[in-house]
Amino acid sequence: MTRLRRWSRTAVTPFFIVAVLTPGGVSRGDDEIVQPAAVDCTFQADQFHSAPEMWHRLSQRAEAVAPSPSRHRVSTPPKGDPFIAKNFIDTEIFGKMVRDGILWTARSSDEEFLRRVTLDLTGEIPDTATLRAFLLDPSNDKRDRAIDRLLASDAFTDRWTMWFGDLVENVQTATNTNIGAVPRNAYYKFIHDSIQQAKPYDQMVREVIAGTGDVTMKGEANYYNRDRQNNGPAQDTYDNLSSSTGAQFLALRLQCLSCHNGPGHLEPVNTSLSKKLRYDFWQNAAFFAQVQFDRVATANGAANTAINDNTTGLYRLNTTSGNKTPRQPVNGVSTVDPAFFLTKEKPASGETLRAAYGRILTAHPQFARAGANYLWKELFGLGIVEPADNFDLLRQDPATLAAGATLQPTHPALLTQLTNAFVANHFDLRATLKLIVSSNAYQLSSRYTSGGWNETWVPYYARHYPRRLMAEEVVDALVRATNTSVSIAVGSSTPVTKAMQLPDTTEGGGFRNFLNGFGRGNRDDQARSSDGSIVQALSLMNDPTVTNRVKATTTGSTVATTLQATKDPRAVADALYLATLSRYPTESERSAAITVLRSGDINRKAEDLQFALLNKLEFLFN
Repeated sequence: MTRLRRWSRTAVTPFFIVAVLTPGGVSRGDDEIVQPAAVDCTFQADQFHSAPEMWHRLSQRAEAVAPSPSRHRVSTPPKGDPFIAKNFIDTEIFGKMVRDGILWTARSSDEEFLRRVTLDLTGEIPDTATLRAFLLDPSNDKRDRAIDRLLASDAFTDRWTMWFGDLVENVQTATNTNIGAVPRNAYYKFIHDSIQQAKPYDQMVREVIAGTGDVTMKGEANYYNRDRQNNGPAQDTYDNLSSSTGAQFLALRLQCLSCHNGPGHLEPVNTSLSKKLRYDFWQNAAFFAQVQFDRVATANGAANTAINDNTTGLYRLNTTSGNKTPRQPVNGVSTVDPAFFLTKEKPASGETLRAAYGRILTAHPQFARAGANYLWKELFGLGIVEPADNFDLLRQDPATLAAGATLQPTHPALLTQLTNAFVANHFDLRATLKLIVSSNAYQLSSRYTSGGWNETWVPYYARHYPRRLMAEEVVDALVRATNTSVSIAVGSSTPVTKAMQLPDTTEGGGFRNFLNGFGRGNRDDQARSSDGSIVQALSLMNDPTVTNRVKATTTGSTVATTLQATKDPRAVADALYLATLSRYPTESERSAAITVLRSGDINRKAEDLQFALLNKLEFLFN
């Protein structure tokens, strides 16, 4: 259950903090404050046994960050008002609410929208100049133009390079593999350049599946390099690649089938996979059986690893060691020929096995369906199918649903249309993301303004569900809010100026501990997490990453430049709110801030004000 853990005020907490921070989860009392980083906002879909439990967690997070005016449960949902459909997303989302009598919240304000879409598309908060200009712009199409500007930015490339890097788990050192910093950097460059050049998503996937060449030069070759097993038989590596490609690109968790048949084991987990045999998995893994590791001489006399294909490798059923149960001959046959897991399609004549696999996998409808659902969840916090990496293919179509079974998608027609659009857009990430963020459904407010909120309405998307900023976004938001700069050291590479530019989630230089504290994971055995913790609360209150950047003596800081321009308390309050929370203060917030700024040395009070805003729950959520 989500809890708001209260922390007694200490010397590190500004004395006025509870008077300034309203609303958003901060106590109005004299001796206690809810520290935002300590709010337990975990949402790991597959940890829950039922959809209502999932919705409960999302609902509690939304009410903690953007509480509705009335928190009592409503037993009878009110009917929805007429809606304007900007695209098919709105037709499906609002249409379902109308049919089921669910009332959605108000449209987001310009301030809320710009902060949300800027973070979602670029991983950054908007700078004050851009925000002021946007708020003053009276044109009806300013949101669409802002979306286009963000999609064309370098920051978009950084943000979605991080996303794809998480997806394929690009990391220098993992439990079973150490690919090295230089290959890791080459892999990062491949992903970054591909996103920057608007390479289609399906093409990227085909290239990493079939990547060949020197791993220090050909980044895509490191997909195989990353998943190879350094102990045990070669078949363990083939199995790793089969399992990884299934989970990452098809949203199918195939790992269980690498050790045993589905029937009698997987029925409670996934009815479609419960029909599959271990032999089906072996056939899929056999696409990786013709890879060889070569040594490539370098100018200094050393040698690098190169990954290439041969024509002789076979998937053999002759192992009794390694990480899997023994692989034994089937019907007297001790080898397995490659055949795609979902269709049994085989390589074409003259086609290398991995190239065939990439072609077949990316042409299957489940590839587009999984990708579309990933993008939807990235923007809405809740997939149309949950868990997003565990599709049950026998529960997708209402027309063919077995008696007694339940549909997995909350909006099956929407998922179909979103998938079709992804394909029609030639797997263009920008085009599909633009389609989603342009919808009125995406642009609803996080605050439910239509009365008492009922958590059973969560799957209707009747409000926007706030998400905790990624660890990298927290650092970059702190830097932008305070108008300071960073230089983050990276192994075997030049330093970066944003955390979102880090090549993997184990780098970070002097910011490593801060980033780890916000749950960035390690792209191996620790997934990203939005859990709150004491460490996060203490970091926001005490870490120099925060405390040194709010000082009036820090050259170029927001506090310093604001006070150089004006000493008017109202203008100072407005400037600090805009820079930190991407909005103007409410009248009550402005009044409290002015009172504090007038209560002593304005330099010190301005520092305290921005420090308080950086510790506000609202700052950590989008």
